[in-house]
Amino acid sequence: MSRWSALGNLWSTLREIDVGAIRDEAEQPLTIVAVGHDAALTAVDTLMRHGPNRYPPSSVTSLTLLSLHDAVRFPDQLSAADMLILAVDSRIGLTERDAAALSQIDRLPRPTLLLLLFGARLAPRSAPLPPSVATRAVTIPDINHTDAAQRLTNALLERLPATHHLAAARRLPGIRSIYARRLIDSTSMTNATYALASSLPEQIPILGIPFAVADILVLTKNQAIMVYRLALAYGAPPDFRQRIAEVMPVVGGAFVWREIARTLVGLAPVWGIVPKVGIAYAGTYATGVAAWRWYEKGELVPREELKRIVREAQAIGQEKAREVIAQAQATRESTGNAVKEAANRVTSLGDRIRAHGRHTMRRMRHHLPARFRSAPQANQANEADQPPEEH
Repeated sequence: MSRWSALGNLWSTLREIDVGAIRDEAEQPLTIVAVGHDAALTAVDTLMRHGPNRYPPSSVTSLTLLSLHDAVRFPDQLSAADMLILAVDSRIGLTERDAAALSQIDRLPRPTLLLLLFGARLAPRSAPLPPSVATRAVTIPDINHTDAAQRLTNALLERLPATHHLAAARRLPGIRSIYARRLIDSTSMTNATYALASSLPEQIPILGIPFAVADILVLTKNQAIMVYRLALAYGAPPDFRQRIAEVMPVVGGAFVWREIARTLVGLAPVWGIVPKVGIAYAGTYATGVAAWRWYEKGELVPREELKRIVREAQAIGQEKAREVIAQAQATRESTGNAVKEAANRVTSLGDRIRAHGRHTMRRMRHHLPARFRSAPQANQANEADQPPEEH
């Protein structure tokens, strides 16, 4: 296939992406209601709203703050929320009334996150946390610590439905970095798994890398979706063509793949599965990191810096490749053993059914009159009843 034909297929593949569905996912209504002590609510608001905001902030408010004492007066607002956050200031502790209110709110059929801030334990003489939420509490002792936002975001994304993650990142700058990291890791792993499943049998003529053109198109399509999601998560305008066009010089185009291929070729004298899967992971990872830095800070990554990212991605890709292959082998072995065991059980059952059927038929034939037996047996019986011929 010629270079121009392959390029045409690439743009055709990109046009097949359901951009509208991704844009709708990013701009769907989202309501997160935080209920708690005033200082704790301020901390939650700061951690979720403070973050990279290169593009004009959204005018849509997704985070609502309600004092613990007033929250029970807004049952409709609580019931309509996509997620509830219960923010407790451990320095103040809880009154019996506070504990009862938390327990009542936790019973609502909504995803709920309990945060214990400014300390790992409640103040002396505090009422205990309701048992229904005590075991699920996430503690953030120091809201100024570097991992405070990470703790909050990881806990939030684990409880919020995945269909709302992109919308949350678009509206709340504080969770963007964690969302981006998860997205890049997930897409890189998806491409690595695809590379393993397809076995990538053909080669790119110029580089001699075992990748079929169809495989390249699938991997590139996944990367384009990842880049577009990163753009929307960081608040960029939703024009797909413009976002892809602006990021092309950022990720370095074919340079990323050539650099990874050059490094991996030196590690494997004969092409095997590990280099193939490693390239798929590392190429996606490097593309994601370069796009992430562009949308977060507006940085055009220098060539030498991109090489460093590629080297890091290559090391991660090799390790992930071995993990994916080990998982695939374990799955194949367990599946193969299960299939063999099931086949043996079916065969054994079939043998028993056939043996029982033959025994039953013999017993039935023995008790039937001669005219109801099978033809050979009936003929034999008739011959036995006739006198011998006279000669």
